[in-house]
Amino acid sequence: MTKMLGSVTGVDEAEIALSGRVDIIDLKDPKAGALGAVPTEIIGQATSFIAGRAPVSAVCGDLPMEPETIRAKAEEIAATGVDYVKIGFFPSANAVACAEVLAPLAARTKLIAVLFADLAPDFELLPIFAKHRFHGAMVDTANKANGRLLDHLPPERIPGFVDRAKSLGLMVGLSGSLEAPDIPRLLPFAPDFLGFRGALCGDAGRAGSISAEAVSQIRELVPQESRAGGPSSVDYRLLAARGYSPGTDPTLGTDKIFVRDFVLPVQIGAYSFEHGHTQKVRFDVTADVLQVTDHPEDMRHVFSYDIIMDGIRTIVARGHIQLSEALAEQVATYILENPRVVRVTVRVEKLELGPGGVGVEIERKRQAAGRGVASGPTGRKDQSAVSQPRQQRPEVIRPTIVKLGGSTARAAEMENWIAALAGSKLPIVIVPGGGQFADQVRESQIYMDFSDAAAHAMAILAMEQFGQVILDRHERLVPARSLDEMVRALDEGKVPVWLPSSLALPAPDIPASWDMTSDSLAAWLAGKLGAKALLLIKQTGAFFGSDTIDGLTARGIVDAGFAAMLPNGVDFHLAGPKDAAEAGALLASGNLPGIAIAAPTRPARKAG
Repeated sequence: MTKMLGSVTGVDEAEIALSGRVDIIDLKDPKAGALGAVPTEIIGQATSFIAGRAPVSAVCGDLPMEPETIRAKAEEIAATGVDYVKIGFFPSANAVACAEVLAPLAARTKLIAVLFADLAPDFELLPIFAKHRFHGAMVDTANKANGRLLDHLPPERIPGFVDRAKSLGLMVGLSGSLEAPDIPRLLPFAPDFLGFRGALCGDAGRAGSISAEAVSQIRELVPQESRAGGPSSVDYRLLAARGYSPGTDPTLGTDKIFVRDFVLPVQIGAYSFEHGHTQKVRFDVTADVLQVTDHPEDMRHVFSYDIIMDGIRTIVARGHIQLSEALAEQVATYILENPRVVRVTVRVEKLELGPGGVGVEIERKRQAAGRGVASGPTGRKDQSAVSQPRQQRPEVIRPTIVKLGGSTARAAEMENWIAALAGSKLPIVIVPGGGQFADQVRESQIYMDFSDAAAHAMAILAMEQFGQVILDRHERLVPARSLDEMVRALDEGKVPVWLPSSLALPAPDIPASWDMTSDSLAAWLAGKLGAKALLLIKQTGAFFGSDTIDGLTARGIVDAGFAAMLPNGVDFHLAGPKDAAEAGALLASGNLPGIAIAAPTRPARKAG
């Protein structure tokens, strides 16, 4: 749940923020710079006044990047009793030294590192912050007169920052002259908090005083988490998952929101000559949106067309896409994640393959269950070719398939995950991800220009490389190349690690495509083994219990082929870095870490 952080100058404004249900109250002097520090006596007074009714943060000021100067000021702010201390990291060769000197303080106080979107932020500092036990990282802007956050950090770059920070166990925040229209654009990226100052001051500007009315307007746009003893509030993502829309009146009907002639360079195409470069693609999107009032006045009452364009940019930024149809499906699914959208038409047109445009147009609508699904005969392809569970005999073990993402290889959590899986009471089969080994295949394909069929084979071998890393970590783990070897290992109380080339490369129901990564292969194997459950371990925490598989696909958390590969009757779970610490105890007691994700409803299929 994304929280609302509001910056205040002292007790009087803190009282307004508390009354306006601000989640985190931040002490800052906006007249003294981007991170202007409030005197410590005022911080102490405000902290005493708030008295635990909300978490309190305070900034250290726009300090020079001198380790001892920063350490001394951070210690001074921490001594006031605030919950979080925010420290600005301006571009400097001393940045790593400044983080290192704060490690002892970070062991007892929650430190938030602040990077600046308008000063070429170095996101390679994120692992440094995690190493030195910082609690979180955020992006702000240094020059408030030089534009908003999104002017310097475009939407397509935000998921990379958020996901990487979360994968390192860091709390994540976004700030920087944010205005009301920015909120619906940033919420889909699931930051832990959004920070506001100027938007809380109305027409007075960030150096003026905050107003109750302005605080209320921002508060209504950031879905509020229920507090114990407080009024109940519902996360808009839960509503989206169930097909409801907050505040809509079905008697008012729908509006049509459209984006026309939106042209972007896209890496797209199935032919080899289309790989390694971009081509212009035009998008035309029309969304039917439920009205909330027949007298719209502000961002609470409208669906922003920026959400459509941001979604397209984010999807395109992920890399090469084989088919125009796949691109259109991803765009439609992304837009239908918003609970107010009931129908969307997406037209994708490639502009450089001849004298005219060629492409595809699809229409998708929301069903009662809240998923973006196909309408009519132009819908999803028949899934009968997908691998099916084999017929079960009473004595056959129904294992849990666990895909351990290759991205964990670069994280401290990898050792925890492997130890937890090796100690599992549940019968499990480990499917290794490709990780950095598969990344090398993607990069090599660009400049060596080999086919997707060749890349597919290499990516499967990349999974085997990470599989060898896993096997090297524990004696209970054993290699398995066939279904019989997996069953035999399970019968012996071992944990098989699937080395997939022997099974997956000749399989006719596994397309040779980048749409089929280790996510889809794990789902395929779940069908072949008649698995009870499938757990994907990711190096991101940007998912929720309210998520749908289509939504996870649109955000790139699972691959494009996963929904079609997942067999009926298999419980699907996701886990991220925050689940690693407790995974050992849970698996040793026969339980899965992470959260359960509702599977799509599909017609019953025969076991194969």
